[in-house]
Amino acid sequence: MGLSRARVLYLLLTTHLRVFVPDWLQVLSGIVVLLGVGVGGAIMTTSFGMPPFTGLWILMAGLCLCAFVLHHGPSAGWNTPVLRLDEHPRLKKALLEAVELTGAKTVPKIRLYTTPSIGLQVRTRRKLLIGLPLVMELPEDEMRALMVRSLLISRLWSWRDEWIGSLNRWDLRRANDGRPHPDRALLRAHAKRQRQDLWGEAVALVGRETLMRAMRRELLMGYAFTWFVDRYVALWADSSWGYPTDVYSAFSWKIRQDGLLERMERVVDACIEQEDRHEAELLAELGWHSGAPVGAATAHVAGPLPGRLQRRMGQVLWRELQRSKSPYGVKGASIRDKPAQLWAYYTDAQQTQIMEAAALLLGRPATAGDVVRLAVEGRAAELSRQYGELPCPHPTPAVCVLVPLLDVALRRIGYLHEDPFRQRVLVGRLGDRVDVVELAGKVAQGMTYGLELGYGMGEQDPDEDARRLAAESLAAGDPIGWFERLYAESGAGAAIVPWDSETPHAMLADWASKRELRGDGRRALVVGCGLGDDAAYVAGLGFDTVAFDVSESAVRQAQERFPESGVLFRRADLFDPPGEWREAFDLVVEVMTVQALPEDLHAGAIERVSSFVRPGGTLLVIATARDEGGPVFAPPWPLTPSEIAAFATGGLVPYEIEDFRDGERHRCRATFGRPG
Repeated sequence: MGLSRARVLYLLLTTHLRVFVPDWLQVLSGIVVLLGVGVGGAIMTTSFGMPPFTGLWILMAGLCLCAFVLHHGPSAGWNTPVLRLDEHPRLKKALLEAVELTGAKTVPKIRLYTTPSIGLQVRTRRKLLIGLPLVMELPEDEMRALMVRSLLISRLWSWRDEWIGSLNRWDLRRANDGRPHPDRALLRAHAKRQRQDLWGEAVALVGRETLMRAMRRELLMGYAFTWFVDRYVALWADSSWGYPTDVYSAFSWKIRQDGLLERMERVVDACIEQEDRHEAELLAELGWHSGAPVGAATAHVAGPLPGRLQRRMGQVLWRELQRSKSPYGVKGASIRDKPAQLWAYYTDAQQTQIMEAAALLLGRPATAGDVVRLAVEGRAAELSRQYGELPCPHPTPAVCVLVPLLDVALRRIGYLHEDPFRQRVLVGRLGDRVDVVELAGKVAQGMTYGLELGYGMGEQDPDEDARRLAAESLAAGDPIGWFERLYAESGAGAAIVPWDSETPHAMLADWASKRELRGDGRRALVVGCGLGDDAAYVAGLGFDTVAFDVSESAVRQAQERFPESGVLFRRADLFDPPGEWREAFDLVVEVMTVQALPEDLHAGAIERVSSFVRPGGTLLVIATARDEGGPVFAPPWPLTPSEIAAFATGGLVPYEIEDFRDGERHRCRATFGRPG
């Protein structure tokens, strides 16, 4: 049983009366009323003997109110510009061909719209509303196909079909509020038959492959634009920065230079299925899943659009987001020029929302580690607003959830966004680039990530001074000079040595305890001793201990800290050690020294460390580790398995290699020996 004309009329009168009154008529009615008030006021003032200029003031007030209505009317669509086709010959050609194919009686004007959609204006049938993003990004054949599909509506649909389509779209918007239409099933069935007939006719005129590709690009751009506006535009709608002047050129940049449509391909099917099952079924019948991904087009139907047009459309979009505020009289601003701290605010807010969602899910205060665990376990969709309410180019809910956490952690250690419109890529002080989306995908698969996620942006990072000084030293071409600066500044109270725990390293103490290690006067060497805690511990085990560091300030402070330890603290360079140290020690302890050096120095440092072990002696290596090709957030430069294995050189053999992973950290403890 279908929807009768009487039923459609009843539904329109009871639930959707506003569609009967066009926007222009609403505005005109307001103008007539206000002008009537003004003229009536002028007549009344004259009748009562009041000064004539009083009536003039009332009339002017009415005109001002008219202007207010124009700027704050029921819809921004009426206020968008008509595109001059003579300036865009390919677009004009596509329109004329579409008119000829469909047998339309008149050539409609093209009025621009803010979003990537296209449709024949209901009631007038003389204008095509085409989203500016489609004009900027569609090739000629696809634009012609979408025009044909829209123009066919006037030939195939009766007034009842048009209103049913409006009611169906209205119901889809209201369904999320829990107030679906009383005739939802009938609306859906009728709308499905409408689209089947419409699309079938369009296929006969332009070809199935062309129509499918055009509609896929249209839908992809629609979802991509929704995400883009939420991410790059809506954030400023309530700020003092004004309307965005470059929103459309920025969106085109994301499509052409950043592969936004390709990334959106991975999630758009789920979005369609979630929004409307009937739409998904119809698209499948059309061949939605066949063919290559559409990606960005190479030849666009329109020529270059003037900047003033894009700025005006930015004003209209801004007004739509503002709901009631006029963009006129407000100074516009480029999205690209927004301060970095305001971009950071968006990601910080996302992190807060995710942490709050995790706390609600777990029933207790949540940590960043809890969020990572939930993501790895496949429960990220329960935390992600993006996957619940908005389309998103991220490949999985886990990536959506982890990106804000990783972004905040990277910025805390000095990374900056490479480009405002490519914020998934961050650049470190040493020039290394991190794709945070790619990193989040690996973390979601259980990879250790080597970042401390527990700090807030306002808390001090203990590695801050080391990272700053290392970056300055490397920029000056001195890869090890920053050690002296760090220890010297720490001695003056101006910097923090992040590895100074004032206790021996826990993995060293655990290793010695398990072996009940005793020195009995044998010789030991501690590499890169820093402030001496590990050296003093080794000496306490009974070893005749030598400890060295490249920093004179570190050696002096170690001597002051452990004056009675018996350790011989020396200043020495690992790459130019005293000749008598070669194969001279029964125990060599290397705790996180090689990893503090840039990667291109690792091989030479590893060879020097191994050379200190005498026949029958032992080398203990403790280091932060990473998988081959794993992320590096330097300094330090964690050691890979191949670098750990490289300590077995010059006759040394591996005895034991232990791997320790706890999510954020990946550490390694390796023991080598030189046979006697």
